[in-house]
Amino acid sequence: MFFLVAAFIVATAGSAVTIKTLVGYNSYSLWLKLLVAVLVVLGWTAPLFSRLLRKAYSFLGEAYPYVSNTLYILFGFVFILFVLLVLRDFFWFLGWKISRFWTDSDFLNPRNTVYISKANLLVIAISVAASVWAVWEGTKLPAIKTITIETPKIKQEYHFVLLNDLHITRSIPKERIRSIINQTNRLRPDAVFLVGDIIDDRTQYIGAQLDELKNLQAPLGVYAVSGNHELYNGLNLWMRNFKRLGIRVLMNDGVRLENSKIFVGGIPDLNTAFSPYFKVDFAKTFKNSRHNDYRILLSHYPNLSDYPERRYDLQLSGHTHGGQIFPFHYLSKKANKYLAGLYDVGDYKLYVSRGTGYWGPPMRLFAPSEITEIILKPIKKSK
Repeated sequence: MFFLVAAFIVATAGSAVTIKTLVGYNSYSLWLKLLVAVLVVLGWTAPLFSRLLRKAYSFLGEAYPYVSNTLYILFGFVFILFVLLVLRDFFWFLGWKISRFWTDSDFLNPRNTVYISKANLLVIAISVAASVWAVWEGTKLPAIKTITIETPKIKQEYHFVLLNDLHITRSIPKERIRSIINQTNRLRPDAVFLVGDIIDDRTQYIGAQLDELKNLQAPLGVYAVSGNHELYNGLNLWMRNFKRLGIRVLMNDGVRLENSKIFVGGIPDLNTAFSPYFKVDFAKTFKNSRHNDYRILLSHYPNLSDYPERRYDLQLSGHTHGGQIFPFHYLSKKANKYLAGLYDVGDYKLYVSRGTGYWGPPMRLFAPSEITEIILKPIKKSK
């Protein structure tokens, strides 16, 4: 219900501003204005329609992914258009006000209907180009991003792969998931870590895509923690499915990687803290670790500043998508404190991945997806 109410409010406000800016200050024909209004409203309400279309999935069949993705792309386009229109008008009006100090010319007057029409066409063209680029960035296979971390606590090198925010839905073909799994396996990781929002749909609709996860190859195991979208789609059911696929689920639990001094612990997503069973418990998570172990924490949510009792060496997280579509970068960082990349937080390191998939529109703008390769190296002793 919250999603529907929020989406309706955003759609109403976004539609009003976009339509008024595009056709409210010119002499376009009524039919053209109506066409623009319909497309804009459809774009802003696309998430609502896509949500409703899930109920008609059995009727749409193989056409569903195309219809759903088209609606979400239209939504992404009107969002980019809205942002560019707002930025254009702000700087245009500011420039015009500043120009009034030395000239009375109307050259920069933002109320000039001729200039507005031309400026609107330019912004639309830029928005189309940005949207095409964003779709390419969102749907292409993720690039490999390698980070190297050194520690005196280990004596040999380890290679891990971090996957998160795949957001597997019925709109994503199993071939895409297979390609991501193949890319991961080619890195020959010792272990694979899945840090939440791997799925974003009901079990009965994504069985084929989900089964691809069983092909992950890592001699020291595949480990997962929950994200908020596992919660939305039936957390207990998804935990059972991960276990069925040979994935070790860590919920306030931890395990020592075989024949190593590396201990991996995982906590539930903070959205599940309302349940006593899923309340974050660091003592329980690392109770079987030793004081000289290298401790890795898997947590979907990156900001754990409300838990001063945490004690580990490296935290691996996701959730932010790196902003996914600019300028959501600023909102995502404001909401999560961390956006993407490697951070030094007190006496431990935090790595926040931009994610391997996308949420909503199959688009990314200035926030490319990634498969993260983590190389853990022993610090060489100086001679």
